Amino acid sequence: MPNRIAVTQSITTDYVRRAVRYSIGCVIGLEGVADMVSAIVPKNEWIMQLGVWPAAMHRTQINAQNLTVVVGFFLIMLSYGLMRGKRHAWLITMILLLVSAVFLHVLRGGSILATVIALLLAALLGVLYRLFQAKSDPPSVRQGYAALALGLGVVTFYTIGGFLALYNDFEAFFDRFGFEGVILRILSREHFHFSYATPAFFFARTLPLLCISAVLYGTIKLFRPVAAAMLHPHFNEQQRVSDMVRLYGNNSISYFTLDSDKSYFFSASSKAVISYVLQGSTAVVAGDPIGPEGELPAVIREFITFCQQQDWSIVFWQVRSELARLYRTMGLHLLKIGEDAVVNTSTFTLKGGAMANVRTSAKRAEKEGLRVAFYHGSITDAEQLAQAERISHEWLAQKGGTEMGFSMGHFDAQGNEQQLYALAVDAANRVHAFVSFVPIYGRHGWGLDLMRRAEPCAPGAMELLLARSIEYVKSRGSEMVSLGLAPLSDVNKDGDTFLGSRINFLTERFGTPDKGRSLFSFKKKFQPVWESRFLVYSSTLSLPKIGWALYSAHQRNASLLRTIHRSVVTWQHDRQQQTLEPQRTTTGALETLNV
Repeated sequence: MPNRIAVTQSITTDYVRRAVRYSIGCVIGLEGVADMVSAIVPKNEWIMQLGVWPAAMHRTQINAQNLTVVVGFFLIMLSYGLMRGKRHAWLITMILLLVSAVFLHVLRGGSILATVIALLLAALLGVLYRLFQAKSDPPSVRQGYAALALGLGVVTFYTIGGFLALYNDFEAFFDRFGFEGVILRILSREHFHFSYATPAFFFARTLPLLCISAVLYGTIKLFRPVAAAMLHPHFNEQQRVSDMVRLYGNNSISYFTLDSDKSYFFSASSKAVISYVLQGSTAVVAGDPIGPEGELPAVIREFITFCQQQDWSIVFWQVRSELARLYRTMGLHLLKIGEDAVVNTSTFTLKGGAMANVRTSAKRAEKEGLRVAFYHGSITDAEQLAQAERISHEWLAQKGGTEMGFSMGHFDAQGNEQQLYALAVDAANRVHAFVSFVPIYGRHGWGLDLMRRAEPCAPGAMELLLARSIEYVKSRGSEMVSLGLAPLSDVNKDGDTFLGSRINFLTERFGTPDKGRSLFSFKKKFQPVWESRFLVYSSTLSLPKIGWALYSAHQRNASLLRTIHRSVVTWQHDRQQQTLEPQRTTTGALETLNV
């Protein structure tokens, strides 16, 4: 009960924190708009009556007015960072407000009211500084393009608004040079002979400086990821995480926490870690936290607090059912996404009626002359390696052309010393299919990763590969083999929040439910134990954003156009397969699945 009360209080505090941040961000944005508009709108009489500062020398007044517009631009750009509680946005906004209040409004002969408002906003930000402690998001090219587009958009609206407000001043120039000609002459600093200190005079002077500011701001944001990519952060962290994974990596996808795209959140005790990638403002976590069981509640609680401070949504992908109650006590929501097919190697055998389908298929493949070749780390036979690479390339072409990531591996001709490859090869050394496995250290087992086959492929090749692979790792002391997630499977009947095909796009690239059922049927032939897997998320309202973040994390290029193209290519391939082989059935081999 105390834990539930604490969670409720935490959620309430988070809502209040967000409401204050958004309110402050909106007010600062409006302050920025006011600063920009001040150059093109004459001062109102009632503002003049409240008092104005004495005008400084001509050159100083012009420069101060120009800088006021630029400061207004940056206040608008920083307002989003304030809404998300970013520390750097808070600090820069404080500096700009103080500079505006103490120097710019005074030097340009602005109103005393504008100075007072800027000082009050700075004081308010100072009082609320604890709400703005979030670190900056990791830089990304997408953020850079968004910043550049937003900056240029602000300048465009300012330009259009300025010309509309000052149309009478520019009308003669529009008639003579046209709209584009006037803009080019302003940007080239051509003198328009406007009366000094008029709105048109200041507008013509500030527009070039504003354009330069927008371009520089967007360019810096765009190239920040390039600079970050030149660094090699957290090498020591990766080594610490690697040690933890070898001791406590019980999840079937724990191995992928070691990928270079992951960031790490360590518990206060440094005994547990959460591996995640940031997609937009969503932290996508690969599997469960890794560490001693007693440390897991603390690291989850601390991670939730950390993400709330950063204004991030949270999603855990493929968490185990053993921890479902723990996530719920933390105020998180669960959706069942399927079940992991786990084979106990100690009881695995091809004998008996239950395994007749697999046994028959494997024997059929062996009659075709297939044998299984195993490689630890990399495929050392050059001819087989070239064929496996070609098979992988053709498979990717059918799927849209890109490898997946995050909780899935990709084919690497250089290999990886921790992985295991199994190839189905005939007497002519032709590779018909191959599979790869990644270690599940915490359970002394292996997890199936890649399954790819050639066209044409001998019937029963996949059954042969998996059956012989399970026997192979069993002979070397492994205790279990995971055949991977069967999306939408609910054998255990514990999916009380199961959404069926409505979340299918998260696991099947927007594929058909039939493909998921075929995958389930194939894995079922190996008589596995079905272990429930869940999606854990922080807010129901953020599910659409979380869904796209999860999809983007798995795709190495998840732009909207590429996603549409990939889906169309997959759909066309599936239709072609149905047209060419309408009567095709699974009599043993994995015939109905494109793996």
